[in-house]
Amino acid sequence: MERLLIDFSQVYGQNGTREASRSVYNTHASPLKEQDKTREAPRVSFEDMLSNSIKNVNNLQLEAEKKVRDMAIGDVDDISEVVLASSRADTALRLVMEMRNKFLDAYQALSRITG
Repeated sequence: MERLLIDFSQVYGQNGTREASRSVYNTHASPLKEQDKTREAPRVSFEDMLSNSIKNVNNLQLEAEKKVRDMAIGDVDDISEVVLASSRADTALRLVMEMRNKFLDAYQALSRITG
């Protein structure tokens, strides 16, 4: 994406005459272009992002199950760790389910429009 840089090489003064001045935009034009090139984010496909999210949710669920199992056999010193792990897993699962519901709603809306 190219940025629009405006060069105000001449500006009107208070008395209405043109005065030459240096433009802030013009002096910083080359560094901005170089910074834009270095700031490009790596491209990740939507499929990869979604599958990584689901894997993360699965890992949180497995961790919460392990903490509950450890609590049942008496290996947990602090019950707040179990509650926190369960809460994280629950919140992540709810988020993924809401995303799924929104995608299904969008798909159904598109199918009604096209057909």
